[in-house]
Amino acid sequence: MAFQQLLKYFTLPRLLLLYVFLFCLVAVHQYGLLHQYNNYLMFARPFHNLLIDNSIYDLHPNLYEDNYKYSPTFAWMMGPFYYMPDWLGTILWNLLNTVILLLGVWFYLSDEKDPAKQRRAALLIIILEALITAQNLQSNNLIVGAMLLGLYFLRNERVWQAAFFFVLCGFIKFYGMAAAGFFLFYPQKPKFILAMLCWIVLFGMAPLTIIPLDHLLAEYREWFHVIITSKLGLQVSVMGIAQAWFGMAKTDENYRIIESIGAILFLLPFLQFSLWKNRLFQRRMIAYFFLFIIIFNKMAESPTYVMAVTGVALWWITLAEPTRLDKILLALVIVFTSLSPTDIFPQVVQKQIFQLYNVKALACLLVWIRVQYLIWTQPGEDEKILVSI
Repeated sequence: MAFQQLLKYFTLPRLLLLYVFLFCLVAVHQYGLLHQYNNYLMFARPFHNLLIDNSIYDLHPNLYEDNYKYSPTFAWMMGPFYYMPDWLGTILWNLLNTVILLLGVWFYLSDEKDPAKQRRAALLIIILEALITAQNLQSNNLIVGAMLLGLYFLRNERVWQAAFFFVLCGFIKFYGMAAAGFFLFYPQKPKFILAMLCWIVLFGMAPLTIIPLDHLLAEYREWFHVIITSKLGLQVSVMGIAQAWFGMAKTDENYRIIESIGAILFLLPFLQFSLWKNRLFQRRMIAYFFLFIIIFNKMAESPTYVMAVTGVALWWITLAEPTRLDKILLALVIVFTSLSPTDIFPQVVQKQIFQLYNVKALACLLVWIRVQYLIWTQPGEDEKILVSI
């Protein structure tokens, strides 16, 4: 009863304010109290190397720890943050990520029958994972929001705006651009492809404002090399589940097999050509995509799961009347995906059970299977979509 009252207290305006306040507050906490903001430094400081025409992919321990793994264009875009004091930069960086995420959810759900209720439901489901990303000062909230904005503009046939957001994602993390593949569902395909190509050229050439062309091309070659040779992440994914639960060997061949199986399962529903213009099918395929791109990603780690849980939220709001199974699956995601890395559970439980057996990925995998079932069994006509939470 108390939990239900708490949910009712968080009206949509209060929830939006909570996002902004809480996510800026965690930036202050990471900077001022924990002094753990290297991820932010790794985003903001490479601009310095562009200015002095040094390789941004060499180790620069005087500026930040670890290797820079993002594009030269992203380093260029982060230029304004380079000139800010770090305390201000961390706050504004999280604020930017939060605003883009909120705008993405807001506009993507703008054409629902009851958009306020849908937005509230989605934001309540996403908030814990988005907070984990904000605590790590990562860019994943921005990427999720930009992908949703791209899909919104694509749906409304504003292809230049859609292409802008997809290309923006691609120059931060490659897989963010993959959402552009949904242009197949919508008209103006040639115009959209042209828009994508134009934005790719404009974004790609942007650092020419401060470094020569031959040096920029060398930086891009180094970027591609870094992506190809990067060490694997924590594998909070199907790969990690296969290793922990079934003793699968950690080999590139095994990873490719799982990736191939996942890709085939993801692509098969597209063969239902008669459903391409079906609104419910489109929405569920997008939810399916947000889940797929993380749970079958061998580089997946905890802060990336805001994307997978966004997929869970997008699935949930397509349910006219959630079944008991649907409610159980949502509860599993909230408890074992979003809450499992928090201090609600003792460290020994987190390390010896949740992390060891990749529980965080398992709940999202179960939802992904459920979404696939719904996609294959849904009727041709759109269902009534209204969720209460």
